[in-house]
Amino acid sequence: MYMSVKEAALKWGISERRVRVLCEEGRVDGVVRTSWAWNIPLDAPKPSDGRTLRHMKNLDLRLGRMEFSRFEEQKEIIRTSDPNTLRATYHALLPKLVLGLFRLEGISIEGSELAILYSQSFLPNLSFETQVIALNMRSLLKRMLPSIGLGPIRGNANPKMSEQRLQLYYAQLLQGLDDDPPAYEERFIIQEGKRHPVSRQMELLFIQYEQEWRHLHPVVRSLFLFGELMRIRPFGRYDWFVASLAFSEEMLKGGYLPTLIGSEEIDEFRSALLLTNSKGNYQNLLALVEQQQIRAVGRLG
Repeated sequence: MYMSVKEAALKWGISERRVRVLCEEGRVDGVVRTSWAWNIPLDAPKPSDGRTLRHMKNLDLRLGRMEFSRFEEQKEIIRTSDPNTLRATYHALLPKLVLGLFRLEGISIEGSELAILYSQSFLPNLSFETQVIALNMRSLLKRMLPSIGLGPIRGNANPKMSEQRLQLYYAQLLQGLDDDPPAYEERFIIQEGKRHPVSRQMELLFIQYEQEWRHLHPVVRSLFLFGELMRIRPFGRYDWFVASLAFSEEMLKGGYLPTLIGSEEIDEFRSALLLTNSKGNYQNLLALVEQQQIRAVGRLG
């Protein structure tokens, strides 16, 4: 839920002009600009010293000034698009996403090899595990669209993201390779000199997801979830794939195509993600996702 500049001014005891200045400076947590209006979360604290969203108890995540009018324009195009064209556009995104994820995982695979594999031909020069992961990932993403829906495509389910759902995704990703129940890696994450087990970090992550993030813009919520999963890396292998499944699900729920990464922007994407881990700054990552969204939606016209 959001409040207007006038309502925020009354709540915080400052002038409307001061509220607008604070929004322009990116000092209001979670503020969203649509067209000419500022939408301020009802639970946003009164800014004092350029505070950022308090994230994961002791990690600051910088939002800065967020402009979502272009995202909203793309969402409207998606909403009014032809279902068959939208479905084809969604399916065309999947090989590029999978290829980019393999490269981020450090696994060598070419686009031509992926195309052959997806035409139902196994490749002798690729490991069996790589081919199974590629096929399982595409299957999960393909099933996601009719399940959740997007724009004119009506879904038949409304799943809630949770630790259990992530573990299910991990098990389905490794289907045919590992039949053991999914479990977090037993290790500690060092944060501000303190050791935190992965299980505790995941618990805190979903407390944030269910409480502090629920009123955020869906694109921001999707990116926060992805970024934190990649900071924690709960399973120790194929975390890029699991985090991207969570991102894709959240984007579809919000009415957007799951445009996380293309295979050509790997270095730029890594640099943007590094900022989220080291400084809690998501602005560069948000800009990359926006570019990908505009590019993908442009194919609907």
